Amino acid sequence: MKFESFPAKNDPRWAVLGLQLTFLTLGILFWGFNRSPWQVVAIVLTSVGLDMLLHYLLRRKTLLFPLSAAITGTSLSMLTNFAHGLWLALLPPFFAVVSKHLFTVNGRHVYNPSLFGIVAALVLGGGMITPSPAYQWGGSGAVAAFVVTAALMLVRVNVYRAWLIGSFLLFYAVQVAVRAYLLQHHIPAETLFMGAFTSPAFYLFAFFMIPDPPTSPSSKKGQIGMAAVIVLVDLVLHKFQQFSTLFYAGFIFFTLRWVYLLWQSRCETHDWRAIGVQKLKTLLAVAAIALVGMGVYRSHHAFSGNDDVGFQLVQIPATQSGLHGSQGDIWERTDPKMQHIAKWLLSVGDAAAVADVNNDGLPDVFLTQPLKSEQDRAQLYLNQGGFRFEPFALPELDPYRRQPEKNGLVASATWFDMDNDGDQDLLLGIGFGKGVLLRNELKEKGQLGFTSIGEAAGIGTYQISTATNVLDYNRDGLDDLIVGNVMQRYLPDYNCPVPYSIFRLPEPEYDGDRRMFNVMHRSWHNANNADENLLFQNMGNGRFRAVPASESGFQGKRWTMAIGAGDLNNDGLPDLYIANDFGPDELYINQNGKTFQSIRGNYAGSIGRDTYKGMNATLGDINGDGKPDIYVSNVHQKLQAEGSLLWINQSQDGQADAQMFTDEAAKRNVLNEQRFGWGAMFADFNRDGRLDIVQANGMADDAYDKKETVCPDYWYWNAQIALTNPDVHGYADRWADVRGRCIFGNEANRLYLNQGEYFIDVAQQVGADYTGTSRGMMVADFDNDGDSDLLVTHMTAAPTLYRNDSQDANWLGLELVGNGTTCARNAYGSKVRVLADSLKQQREVYANNGLAAQGDRRVLFGLGKLPNQHIQVEIRWCGNPKQTQTLTLSTKQYHQIVQQTD
Repeated sequence: MKFESFPAKNDPRWAVLGLQLTFLTLGILFWGFNRSPWQVVAIVLTSVGLDMLLHYLLRRKTLLFPLSAAITGTSLSMLTNFAHGLWLALLPPFFAVVSKHLFTVNGRHVYNPSLFGIVAALVLGGGMITPSPAYQWGGSGAVAAFVVTAALMLVRVNVYRAWLIGSFLLFYAVQVAVRAYLLQHHIPAETLFMGAFTSPAFYLFAFFMIPDPPTSPSSKKGQIGMAAVIVLVDLVLHKFQQFSTLFYAGFIFFTLRWVYLLWQSRCETHDWRAIGVQKLKTLLAVAAIALVGMGVYRSHHAFSGNDDVGFQLVQIPATQSGLHGSQGDIWERTDPKMQHIAKWLLSVGDAAAVADVNNDGLPDVFLTQPLKSEQDRAQLYLNQGGFRFEPFALPELDPYRRQPEKNGLVASATWFDMDNDGDQDLLLGIGFGKGVLLRNELKEKGQLGFTSIGEAAGIGTYQISTATNVLDYNRDGLDDLIVGNVMQRYLPDYNCPVPYSIFRLPEPEYDGDRRMFNVMHRSWHNANNADENLLFQNMGNGRFRAVPASESGFQGKRWTMAIGAGDLNNDGLPDLYIANDFGPDELYINQNGKTFQSIRGNYAGSIGRDTYKGMNATLGDINGDGKPDIYVSNVHQKLQAEGSLLWINQSQDGQADAQMFTDEAAKRNVLNEQRFGWGAMFADFNRDGRLDIVQANGMADDAYDKKETVCPDYWYWNAQIALTNPDVHGYADRWADVRGRCIFGNEANRLYLNQGEYFIDVAQQVGADYTGTSRGMMVADFDNDGDSDLLVTHMTAAPTLYRNDSQDANWLGLELVGNGTTCARNAYGSKVRVLADSLKQQREVYANNGLAAQGDRRVLFGLGKLPNQHIQVEIRWCGNPKQTQTLTLSTKQYHQIVQQTD
């Protein structure tokens, strides 16, 4: 066996590898680069191992020293973006290394392997892989590093491609200036220009891909011509609002050069038969490796199920249900200086909350509908039976319907029994206004009615909230409150506190005064400029105490979208999972009811270290091990193929560290790929004993501001904004006008059916694939027949109500009522376990469980084909192991279980 010679010390590839490893390390440790060490190792080892194997098989049985392959692996580690897991990591290096051996002329490869790998992954990867988001490497530190790299590559590293790099940088700067001038009416020139040179894609393309000596011209004329062609093709691709234009432009140039080299060598090569045989051998070797890889993958992944799923969701028309939502004029009522971006900033808040508010045994619904007409906003609908609802007047909310400019918009809702008197009170999250609490007077006055007591109760704090929840964090029998803020409540640059309201911005006080526009996220992956989340301790007697961050343990000012509350480590105390946009989510573990401990892993892919866009936090036991798992909706689109998270709980009792959870969204087929995800909820729709997932999708349509027959896409302009530094994209006036444009506004919802080890999407099959811009998924048994019905909210359409026509299966339902002393009346945090050898099911009573949706608090067990019989259940009241009760109950009915006072 022969070995190739070891590369010389002055081989420029050593310097290139050193630079890339330095940047890769800095990216993972400091710049928010979203690759775990294991994924980097997988990419590099795949590149190295495959290159050595193919070289050995195809080139005279010699072993290659894989220095070039190591460079390919490190560059692809920086370039590619995809969900957690290792399988997707193997695809780009496979394409990259194969290109070196398959596309050759006179024994030399013609494509830069890294560039071929990323383009092939983009085209053939089914949308599962994108280039790394440019915003993850933004900032002055990265810019300084780029300058250092340019100096090293042009002066110190002997690659003889100075003309290529220099001319490309010059031509590209001119091209961006031209684009900025032509597009100045769509987007401010500085927004486009300042961000063009700071992305990792540009950095790697300019300094490592196109100057690759084996694949680029050596002559001065050829280098300048190559730069000019690439820049020109890139400009043409931008004309069609294409993404990843540099990669495609480079690929087109290398393809043209390959054709030219083949033509040039036609007279020099005579043994075409030998070349054909060699190409066939290469193809066969590549095909064999690909088939082996596919076989191994399929042996670990099976995502198909039975045709008969066991249920159907039947849509109830609004004429029957009475649940309406007509177009409002909220966007037009915002401050004129913000109307160009109001559609983006007001893209959340269409929430639903369910509870039996009049104690008639039927679940009622409160709808926020902030963008809808005045008569449809913030309305309570009472269940009349037969999927018919009638509005119930709430005059206390008239100011929020009529004057949102003054009072704010109702954006989230949670029912709870604040005073343990047996009726449901309503906590409202407000966008650009003070917190609202409506006390239900049913028990006090004998008839349904509400009194607004937010200010008197101590929760009338100014907020910008789309997330509220309820938990008894200190286990004193009184439900406490948490309110998440999705934006900064006060404008940061003024000497005196100025509340931020999209309806009224301060006027400029001097020429060039832009302080009022400093309201956007200052980072796309680590934004910490929103506001504190608010924890309110229930003191009894209708009063709440604001718990300071020094006591609660809350950290930072993230852009909170949703808050999940439940016992995640089986210590009997509710913990918190907070889903944040534009930055990492947060896990807080309850410490003896006194404070919360922040849990954060050591590397990307571990809990608290994602840079994903957390939209939703839903808790539930999806694998039947008695431990609540967490599903987090996310974005999986061009520029951002990240996808949802499914944190599988593997904790031990009382554990409080990052090893409690492992993300298995990719493994279990719930990435929600090629969707812009929002709310989601767990429910056992076919009553087989396993929790399924419903997922809302779609960002923004033009239903309320249509300008063109075919809605133009805004995502391209968002991509340009995302390239800029915080001092550009942090200001609203530098954003492109979104009016009349769409952002993935025509997406189908999903319903993932639990198959045990994985999920399959059956939304189209069961009739749940509504297409549009959905937000909240709310599950409740509206007709008390023992299966879960579904209500879906939409930002620019009326809510959609579905009746579940489920298979004939056994079931058991429980409504838990705490004693009001050691366990609050709504019994949030209580756990119910079915005690049967053939069943492994545990449910916890949650308040708000998902983005913009509070479902039925009753516990519903699907028992499948278990014969109708009495079944034993164990109740742990409010999670307290010292308050455990075991009962034997008959199936196929609901039982109200009242906790006995000690």
